[in-house]
Amino acid sequence: MILLPVFTVNAQTSVEVTISTVQQSYNRGDVVSVSGNLLSANQAVAGLVGIAVVNAQGDNFVIRTVATGNIIRPLGIITSAYLSDQTGDELTSVIAGESAYFTISVNNADSIPRDLLAAINVYDSNGVPISSGSTKHIAIASGTGFTTTLPVKIPSGAAGGLAYAYAGLYSDWPNHGGYPLSPEVSIPFTLTGTTQGANHPSMSGGNQGAYELSFKLANKATLGQDTIFVTSRVNGLTASNMASFTVKQPGDANADGVLDFNDLVLFANNWIAYYNGQPWNQIFDFNKDLKLDFEDLVLFANIWIIYYTEV
Repeated sequence: MILLPVFTVNAQTSVEVTISTVQQSYNRGDVVSVSGNLLSANQAVAGLVGIAVVNAQGDNFVIRTVATGNIIRPLGIITSAYLSDQTGDELTSVIAGESAYFTISVNNADSIPRDLLAAINVYDSNGVPISSGSTKHIAIASGTGFTTTLPVKIPSGAAGGLAYAYAGLYSDWPNHGGYPLSPEVSIPFTLTGTTQGANHPSMSGGNQGAYELSFKLANKATLGQDTIFVTSRVNGLTASNMASFTVKQPGDANADGVLDFNDLVLFANNWIAYYNGQPWNQIFDFNKDLKLDFEDLVLFANIWIIYYTEV
């Protein structure tokens, strides 16, 4: 595991949040794992960690909250969250390629007015984050809140099956310095798509002072550097941290950002080199068995098909 440096919002505070990723780079379609610890005076502490992931184009495609222990007095409450139609009537399914609507009711549980940002993060049945939406209300009085219906566009290529949306409540987006106010609420629903997924939801969890989150990158995820922002607020003290990883295209041997005939030629050249006992590029060892054989050829063909046909 690669441990990244720890930063805090203010060196005078006694709260810090760490972050680490298993790898510094991931291929499209890989599972990304993020983990870390929430500390107060260098001791593990229960709290809420907000996680936002921003791709190379500046799009927020992950916004999640993970608890690092039992949360006794959250600053906000999500009183209800469900899949709905535009008018707020509850639904159980949505069709890929159409807009989904999620109705969320939130409340300011603090003793002072607070900005409340209600957010939804939608995942297909493969655990791929496919859409998100949010709305922010300013200076909501103590004990009051609002209900909102957030529209999110479901991509036509999203995998069908058991999908999940996650409703969260924040002071603002974590990449804008905001922190979570409430534990998130999961919303299972049926997604009807042209392809059937594996019904693998994004995983989150944590023990006292620790958190972890995993999600799968889309087969057409934006290439380049993604940035992960984590934030938390404990006993009136706020801490944040960030890390990054690079998203690559599998099979892109010449690293030009595309999968094309040039990469096919390189695969063939490395195939010949392998069977002649000469040095070869292990980027083509797709199943990581230290060989370049027929299995890798099949996997390369599958990658090629996905690259040129997947939405």
